[in-house]
Amino acid sequence: MKPGVALALSWGIILTAASPHPELQWDPDTISTCREWFNNAGSDTCESIRSMFAISPEDFHKWNPSVGVDCKPWRYQSYCILTEEKWASYTSTHTTTSNAKPTTTSSSSTHVPSPTSWNALGCYTDNDAKYPVLEKEVSSNDAALQIKTCEDQCWKASNGTVLYAGVKQGNQCWCGSFVGGQTTWNATECNSPCSGNKQEICGGKDRINVFEPVTTTAISKTTTVTSSKTTAATSSTTAITTSKQSSGAVKNRGMF
Repeated sequence: MKPGVALALSWGIILTAASPHPELQWDPDTISTCREWFNNAGSDTCESIRSMFAISPEDFHKWNPSVGVDCKPWRYQSYCILTEEKWASYTSTHTTTSNAKPTTTSSSSTHVPSPTSWNALGCYTDNDAKYPVLEKEVSSNDAALQIKTCEDQCWKASNGTVLYAGVKQGNQCWCGSFVGGQTTWNATECNSPCSGNKQEICGGKDRINVFEPVTTTAISKTTTVTSSKTTAATSSTTAITTSKQSSGAVKNRGMF
């Protein structure tokens, strides 16, 4: 696996303490292309955060001008930990020069199978229209909503990649490539029966039940090699999930 691809995959696991927008006070001079934020409300040190997210002191200072390369001052606020440019560099096509003899184009692919089951991640507070827990509403006022039908809708909408599904207010289905926000203190706040199956709970008022697919790892790869002293371009994409539960934001955008 390419180092850049491996590093990109690791973000899907370690971004459990991150969010797509700042949840605390933040420096207005923070880089404008920030994609993910670390909300420093705990005991983590600046050095540990830079190490966790593999950020150089120079890049961290460039993204967050309020903190120096020596990690001072380190305040109770939100800091940028990933930019659009850095994310693109992790997932971009890698191009190298080759002296290979002329050959044919070959390709192989493995489709991600439909999930055999879904994990319930819990009841989330979802009362901010600007920053919903899941970013795409696929159905509203559905008179026949069931959890499984929403999961199926989200899986199809994602074209077989990893996606989260959520049911809200008894008749809404939402999908997202990441989960933003926090679970509620009281799970019984999700108390609206599903319109299509009164034995199931489909969220509540300003509350959404979120589900995560359980799938196997799949890799799609296409390789093209042309004549001598030409360019060989390799593009690799990998879809992967884990069954790990998280009450924080999970990053994996760009699937719609």
